[in-house]
Amino acid sequence: MNNAFFESYRKELPITQKYIYLDHAGVAPVSARVKTAIELFLAESAEGGAFYYPKWAEQIVRIRRTCARLINAGVDELAFVKSTSHGLSIVAEGLDWKPGDNLLIYEKEFPSNIYPWLNLKRKDVEVKFVPSRDGRIMLEDIERLIDSRTRLFAVSSVQFSNGFRIDLERAGELCKKKGVLFCVDAIQSLGVIPMDVKKCRIDFLSADAHKWLLGPEGIGVFFCRRELSGRIAPPLVGWKCVQNEFDFDRPDFCLKTDALRFEEGSMNLMGIIGLGAAVELLVEVGLKNIQDRVLGLGDAIIREAEERGYAILTPKAREERGGNITIAGAFDPHGMRDFLRDKGTMVNVRGGGLRVSPHFYNTEAELMTFFDQVEQLIHAR
Repeated sequence: MNNAFFESYRKELPITQKYIYLDHAGVAPVSARVKTAIELFLAESAEGGAFYYPKWAEQIVRIRRTCARLINAGVDELAFVKSTSHGLSIVAEGLDWKPGDNLLIYEKEFPSNIYPWLNLKRKDVEVKFVPSRDGRIMLEDIERLIDSRTRLFAVSSVQFSNGFRIDLERAGELCKKKGVLFCVDAIQSLGVIPMDVKKCRIDFLSADAHKWLLGPEGIGVFFCRRELSGRIAPPLVGWKCVQNEFDFDRPDFCLKTDALRFEEGSMNLMGIIGLGAAVELLVEVGLKNIQDRVLGLGDAIIREAEERGYAILTPKAREERGGNITIAGAFDPHGMRDFLRDKGTMVNVRGGGLRVSPHFYNTEAELMTFFDQVEQLIHAR
């Protein structure tokens, strides 16, 4: 796709009228479609309340189907959750761990993919850390750490600090061969890197909407492979967990057998409707198109940074990175981040450098403005 195609969508992102936004690995802006969808829901709720419930219920069914297609999952394998941490905690607290079991996580993971697992130490479950090798996760290290008591490997599809992207397909094959469950935190890739849970042999996946999906914060998706739903005891239980959820007068504690057993109570309708609008926009643009565009912008960041003598803390090969690029130079990254925000450019600091994470609607001209602003502060000193 040419630049004109992507730039035609800039009108969908009102933030472009005032700011240069390069922090989609943090908290991303929502699109005009999300804003419109949520405003319509609020208007309907204010003017009609539960009279609109049948319409909202139909929307939820459609949005669940769209989100399932996004990751090549079945509709019955996808639950709506409030955060990535929520989905990961369902797995951590729901599996039938035995004392002496162990699991593997990467030593430099984001805390959302550390604390739910460390919390299992109270059940005498051992957490083994896969070492970082020059900012990468090596499959041989994973294989070396797996033993007869290893139950699960949990990893982020793309690392938050330096943008390293693990080969999910090879990791999934390894887990399958070793009889280890495979759990993926996909928040740093879903919406920019195509995801196929079947091809990658993923057992569990969780991702919030507020980064690359360009959706609202506080709503996300949780995938549980169909064959495993019955093995996960819901850590939270409520009226919607059971098969006869609307038979309020005759309680019957018979849990649903699919991923919907993890939706314990009244749903975040406003968040789900916003998520649906966000995903519809990305599907319209095309996930493969978005991936090519974002990786191309990453190429431009790496090229321009190297020409200026900055260090690249992210793997340069396209197949080893997602959308976030971390750079370092003769500047204090925290001071530079604050200076850039004063200039109307949003970036962040992670992994000891300045993290730059453009989305498909950003332009190379914006990247050049970003670099000009960086140079402005460096030369001012």
